[in-house]
Amino acid sequence: MTYATSADLLTRFDAAEIAQRVDRGVPRLVSAELLIAITAGTALGAYTQAEVQRASVAKGVLERALQDADETINSYLSSRYVLPLSTVPAVLARVACELARFYLYDDQVTDLVKDRHASNIKWLGEVAKGTVSLGVESISGQQPASSAAAELVSSAAVWKRPTSGGFL
Repeated sequence: MTYATSADLLTRFDAAEIAQRVDRGVPRLVSAELLIAITAGTALGAYTQAEVQRASVAKGVLERALQDADETINSYLSSRYVLPLSTVPAVLARVACELARFYLYDDQVTDLVKDRHASNIKWLGEVAKGTVSLGVESISGQQPASSAAAELVSSAAVWKRPTSGGFL
């Protein structure tokens, strides 16, 4: 199941930023327009063969980041929901895009991207624990993990006044 597409990612974030992240060659040949065109499947006649080849590789990098984001989301949701979800909440598309953006940054991640990633991972943890709901009806039959609260359990009473036989 795919939570977000390449088009979603390019719409949500600046296509020029994403093009810089997915084109790892020097010099950079993939422009924002070329990346949008290759992900949309439109004609690429205006571009050179080298640009189209580099854009194909960049598209693969982009799709791999989105797949990694989907796998991360599924690892949290699988403990509470039956996958694939019958309906995908819009919030998961946003989370998938932000996770994919983080994965595209490799070792040059900015503080904003890092903070959003940490926030999304924390939110997914809350969904897995059940403190946050996706609003989806396909909840699995699994019980949530124990809250580790204290519980007192004892056997039946040893002494009862009515059964003491007048001892007291």
